[in-house]
Amino acid sequence: MRHFFLLILGSLLGISSVRAQIIIEGHVTDEKDQPLAGVTILIRGTKIGTVTQPDGHFRLPTTEELPLGISLSFIGYRRQDVAVRGGNFRSLSIKLVEETIVTREVIVAASRVPEDIQKASVTVEKLGVRQFQESPAASPFDALQNVKGVDLLTQSLTFKSVNMRGFGANNNNRFLQLNDGMDNRSPGLGFGFGTIAGIPDLDIESIEVIPGASSALYGPDALQGLMLTTSKNPFTYEGLSAQVKVGVNNVGKDGFGPKGYSDMAIRYARQLGNRFAIKLNFQRLSGTDFIADDYNDRSTRARTGFFATDTRRGDVATGIGYAPNNDPNTNLQYDGVNTYGDDINAGGAYKFSDTYANASLQGKLATRTGYTELGVIGNNGKVVNNRANVALHYKLSGNVEASLGWYYGNGNLIRTAGFREYFPDYHRHQFKAEIKGDNFLLRAYTTQQRAEGWNIGQTAVAINNSWKSLDQWATEFGQVYIENKVSAGLARSEADRGRYLPGSGVFNTVRDLFANTFNTDTVPGYKGAKGNRFRDNSSLWHYEGMYNFAGFQDVMDVIVGGSIRRYVLNTGGTAIPLQEDGSEYTINEYGAYLQVTKDVKINSTVSLKPTVAIRYDKNQYFDGGFTPRAAVVLSTGSHNFRASWQSAFRNPSPGQLFSVPTAGKGGEVGGSSLAIGSIGLAKSPVYRDSDVTDFIAGRITEAQLLSRAYNPATFTTEKIKTWEVGYKALIQNKLFVDAFFFHSNYKDFIAAQSFYQSNTGKVSDFESSTYRTLQINFNNTNEVFVNGGGIGLEYGLGRGFTLSGNFAYQVGTVTLRDAQGVVIKDNAGNDIVKRKMSNPEVAQKGRNFFNSPESRYNITLGNYRLTDRLGATITYRWTDRTWIEQGTTAGDVWLPAWTSLDAQVSYRMPSFKSVVKVGGTNVLNKYYAQGYGLAQIGGLYYVSITFDELFR
Repeated sequence: MRHFFLLILGSLLGISSVRAQIIIEGHVTDEKDQPLAGVTILIRGTKIGTVTQPDGHFRLPTTEELPLGISLSFIGYRRQDVAVRGGNFRSLSIKLVEETIVTREVIVAASRVPEDIQKASVTVEKLGVRQFQESPAASPFDALQNVKGVDLLTQSLTFKSVNMRGFGANNNNRFLQLNDGMDNRSPGLGFGFGTIAGIPDLDIESIEVIPGASSALYGPDALQGLMLTTSKNPFTYEGLSAQVKVGVNNVGKDGFGPKGYSDMAIRYARQLGNRFAIKLNFQRLSGTDFIADDYNDRSTRARTGFFATDTRRGDVATGIGYAPNNDPNTNLQYDGVNTYGDDINAGGAYKFSDTYANASLQGKLATRTGYTELGVIGNNGKVVNNRANVALHYKLSGNVEASLGWYYGNGNLIRTAGFREYFPDYHRHQFKAEIKGDNFLLRAYTTQQRAEGWNIGQTAVAINNSWKSLDQWATEFGQVYIENKVSAGLARSEADRGRYLPGSGVFNTVRDLFANTFNTDTVPGYKGAKGNRFRDNSSLWHYEGMYNFAGFQDVMDVIVGGSIRRYVLNTGGTAIPLQEDGSEYTINEYGAYLQVTKDVKINSTVSLKPTVAIRYDKNQYFDGGFTPRAAVVLSTGSHNFRASWQSAFRNPSPGQLFSVPTAGKGGEVGGSSLAIGSIGLAKSPVYRDSDVTDFIAGRITEAQLLSRAYNPATFTTEKIKTWEVGYKALIQNKLFVDAFFFHSNYKDFIAAQSFYQSNTGKVSDFESSTYRTLQINFNNTNEVFVNGGGIGLEYGLGRGFTLSGNFAYQVGTVTLRDAQGVVIKDNAGNDIVKRKMSNPEVAQKGRNFFNSPESRYNITLGNYRLTDRLGATITYRWTDRTWIEQGTTAGDVWLPAWTSLDAQVSYRMPSFKSVVKVGGTNVLNKYYAQGYGLAQIGGLYYVSITFDELFR
């Protein structure tokens, strides 16, 4: 890596231009001859550009040879291409035409080269400066919630996960997030950190989103799509920009809200001479997080009799039969969703024996008293996020530009995996070196992070147990409890006498001991008790290159590229186990791709653009594989029809590959032979919980159960194939239509499922409940299908008003198969073939983790120019109810449908180069959660003032 950076630096210092420089000058106005300031001007096919001054004038130095073309773009106006020749390059006079519907966007994510978004071969969405300014969302990243088919799962005010096309996850490792071409994911934990360590808001030029399989050009893990966030080039966007935003959230929270927050950002970019430019960015957000305060009794299949069943049909599930009792005074098993230490399946419950002295408790389960999330963390919900970057850019010969960049992210956050986990002080650095020309790219970057967190639920259990053991607590509870006479609440009160209270000195001392002691070490003063802290200080080293043989042999465009990647894990055994020799694991990957495109002009109005791409990738722990893609676009006039077949795959994350549960605390098990062997499962097999249930009920034989034992030798990559058709058109310059339909088929789908292991090694002992439960990552033998589609419409109403909306749906179905490929039957004896995963007859046989709403839509009415200075937008969002299957302690539940009304009003002050914006999301303050156990999201209201490109 060091040699690569030296090579880049040498290129910066040693390559010079031999071309003569010219200066293109001109003046830009609107249709009323009023000067336009801030118009972006780029030399077509290059990154060379500038922005107009307050009087509409611009100067653009370049070494490009005449004639050439320039492209002008400005919010609210139609993009215009202008030819520059020897006779006009010093005195261009250009008028821009106002446009309410933006359709002529240029994208790069779909094919890795610039192209018209309407003629892209796959579904792609783009958000630019105009969309960011018009959106009521508080940040560019949050504006994604208005893109059709995008599901944002909000875990924290600063941490949101992007999900598309089913299998929603709080930590989506099937969706690739790239910031200026760099992978946003945590190297060890394996999921994207979104805005926690993203590009500062003022420096974001655009966000492009491609839903669906994208491995053909982007390699592993772009299984459900990718998001490319691009920052502003300092040659094009010069000057000083600043933003001050203040707001309030947690409104209407009794005894807690409202709470204020602030978001301050500054950006400075300057071109020094003709070749060198620099930019600096810093952003800081501080406030109070949205609070996870769902205290309803948990809905989870760990409950006895969770599914309602039809006994006449072999106990086939008909729905959820467990009736939650939200009153801990009357519910022996009360387990609040966001209370911790009372979890029925994670160390917070006591099972009384069938011969217990107190007959009213025989065979029953009782939960301890839990602590709230705010009580355990003890920071009153305070959240902070810092982001920064510094970049140096240097123009080499022709259109070649070299750059060096540093990107930094820091803050605290809560994420949800199997448990809620708190990261009090996350740090990440990314360093990038890049040389880019019109037809080639060389890039190298590294990710270095320090991520230490602790498990909130396990810490609450530890606090309870450090005060009083579970056995002692249960004894005191049992001595008091008398059914129908002394309630569970009174018995708990008696058993809880002297309990450590949140905020007290002893509570904080015990919490800090367990939270600050790694889970590999013994907590001081607590013999045998391990801590709850884990770390991921892993790093990633990535190298890639690409060359575009544009017009190869005057026949076709050919792109070739490749990449090498190395993960160096550093968790000290706290998140991922060490190797047998005590060293950390490393993971090496490499890949190469080829894409061929031909643009065929059939006549003056009809063209055909076929594209074929293929990529080969190899991970050191798995066999290599190819991921091809074929697509075609038929354009006739303003109508563009597309069709594609795509494939993709995903390597298991390091945790899914290697992890083992912490002794005495449970957790997930990696699917590899290394993980399985390290905890003795090779000698004592494990079986899926649904198979064991069927065996106990007599629906399968012992021989059938034995044949379904987990086999780690079969653990492999996850794969998908997708067929898709789409249509884009601008009709009569008033109606923009964008529609698509897709069908996806997953193979070797990876998910953590509950497996049972007999304590004696005999499967006959499952009937006596002598077994332990493990969550093991494995490849499902099921056939998984997702069908979906969507449509977006935007209509120009006249006088600057636009009415837009989008609708998207996705339906997940599954054919369940056992380890031998035989179709599994439901309890009524019917084959489970292509049934919805939310069907209780299917869910009864095990979790499938589709976790996505079937339908959602957005409707927006906006006018960027109500007057010369005033603009406004109002958006209504609706998301369907969702069947959730989540984690060790989360549960199984129908998450209710939710709605949000968002609005903003903006006022431009051209003389100050500033915009004042007043806005809010969920302005009606109807609290909802986007996942089970996640934060409850209420209204977020803000006022911001943005000063843009001062001192140019």
